[in-house]
Amino acid sequence: MLGLIRGVARRAATAARAVHTSSSAGAPPPPPPAVPKRAEASASSAFDVAQSEAAQSTGLIQVRGRLGQGTTQVREATFKTDNFAASPRKLRMIANQITGLPIGEAIRQMQFSAKKAARVIRSSLEWAQQAGAREREMDPANMFLKVVRVGKGRYGKKLDIKGRGRTGLIRKPTAHLMYVVQEKQPDQPPVPRNAIERALMVGVLPKRRVKGFKLAKNVWTPLDERKPVINPKPFYNW
Repeated sequence: MLGLIRGVARRAATAARAVHTSSSAGAPPPPPPAVPKRAEASASSAFDVAQSEAAQSTGLIQVRGRLGQGTTQVREATFKTDNFAASPRKLRMIANQITGLPIGEAIRQMQFSAKKAARVIRSSLEWAQQAGAREREMDPANMFLKVVRVGKGRYGKKLDIKGRGRTGLIRKPTAHLMYVVQEKQPDQPPVPRNAIERALMVGVLPKRRVKGFKLAKNVWTPLDERKPVINPKPFYNW
């Protein structure tokens, strides 16, 4: 009796599964999942995305000066080189040499430099000058290197064969440079941030009304070392 009940239940489940399969075969296929906007943007080429971003950005940034100097709008661009065979410690000396120079003067310095990496740096500076004029509409005559940073790259390995069956490992360093190029705009006056900066830029600063505040009358002057030291002591007096 129990086996008969199990057989009937098994046949009923098989019939229900067949009906469900036939009904799903006649139904229309489900719609494809919606593609998110981020995936659509990633489907386009990276060159098109970079071109659209470069066209939308004007390159103008707000530069905040010291107290009393206000803010000015300047054009700024950042360029980075690939890793090339050079020591980061040696590149830092070249970076200190060209930081703050006009980009044309920096190219001339690298043209006559005896450093091995000067040729690579010169070509990268020429590329940065052309890219800044093309993408950010910067004047090459007014472009200067605001910041030059040196970064470490991956170290290559080379086998150093020694005598008596010994070997060593030679590390080949690589490094890269990053340039922050700005365009000088001397004709644009700075904008003061507050009333104190406005007064400092005009040259009329109200006096401080603080109890016990007064300007120093005696200005500090360096010690006159031309006077001879009479009767010197064997120890310091301070």
